[in-house]
Amino acid sequence: MTATMTKFRYEAESPDGQSIKGTIEAASANVARNQLAVNGYRVTKISERKGINVEITKSKVPPVAIMHFSRQMSTFLRAGVPVLEALNNVRVDTENARFAAILADVIERVAAGSTVAEAIARHADIFPPYYMAMLRSSEYTGRMDEAFGVLYTYLRRDIELSRQVRKALIYPLILLTVAILVSGMIVVFVIPKFAKFFKDFDAELPLPTRMLIAIADFVQSWAGLITGIVLVSGLISLIAYVRTPKGRYQLHATMLRTPALSKVIIYSATERFSRVLGALLDAGVSLSDALPSATDCTNNLVFQARLATATEGVLAGRGFTEPMREVDLFPSTMLQMVRVGERTGELSDQLTNSATFFEEELSYAVDKLTQYFEPMVLLFIGVVVGFVALAMVSAMYGLYGQLQA
Repeated sequence: MTATMTKFRYEAESPDGQSIKGTIEAASANVARNQLAVNGYRVTKISERKGINVEITKSKVPPVAIMHFSRQMSTFLRAGVPVLEALNNVRVDTENARFAAILADVIERVAAGSTVAEAIARHADIFPPYYMAMLRSSEYTGRMDEAFGVLYTYLRRDIELSRQVRKALIYPLILLTVAILVSGMIVVFVIPKFAKFFKDFDAELPLPTRMLIAIADFVQSWAGLITGIVLVSGLISLIAYVRTPKGRYQLHATMLRTPALSKVIIYSATERFSRVLGALLDAGVSLSDALPSATDCTNNLVFQARLATATEGVLAGRGFTEPMREVDLFPSTMLQMVRVGERTGELSDQLTNSATFFEEELSYAVDKLTQYFEPMVLLFIGVVVGFVALAMVSAMYGLYGQLQA
């Protein structure tokens, strides 16, 4: 018969003499005390945790929280702080409620005898596969501080690049949104008043003005309302479809075929794949275990599908470079680097070099994307504003001419 597991609150003294608090799950208080003692902790107080257990909520854990966790763990472990105490220190300083609850669960499992990688693996919805793979490898080598340091570096760079992309696109998107809103307000509120004004004078209107009034009339008619409903429904359906696996795959494939955007996607996927795979190989993870984790980091289903096929080729003994070439997405520079690395036995170093190179190339590609996108938005705004101005001014001049006559 399986014993019922109970959660206990405890206060203990760590191996280096510091006081810590936490919770642990065990069959009894004595078992919990023994589990902590095995890890070098002298229990000063332990009691059963009363009340309703609060489930870990499904609120989002931002990548920044995981980045800070990685940096703090690396710092504490390098300073010689025991793992359990380091985890508890980080948990106390964590502001995100869900992540704090997750760390509390990790602490309980580590205190009960699990490894850090095993405890973190229980939260695979938060920590990506490469994170667990890196920690599992570090537990064999005894260099967990270095593993957390590498993970921090990767996450920091990834977050910085994501911010750069968002920052580059936010200004054109704001301009486009404002242009659409202003155009809508002009069509709905301004044009009808001008139309009534011109109608009262029974003026003959020029073509641009008649077109603008026709657009305003259509927008405010039942036909316009029905068209708007159809368009909104279509947009909602498209968003719902994109959330399906097939829809996401088609979206990712379309992005890879879009000028300017395709380079950003390819360089981003190449940088992530190279950096994670290089770091995992350097940490001692086997190529067969490292490839799936690195593939998952590309964040593009087309890349992932083709890399899954390439991985089969690698595991079949066809080497590394040739299967990667058959992916038919990686830039030639990356393939040349890994070919040299495969030939010289320095594959992890060349993958790291590839990541550094394409990190810079990605920055240039993002700048070019902005240069490509911003003029298109400004052109759209210019056409809309110019058309409205032409329609209004030409009508006013026409009316003035008729009154003079």
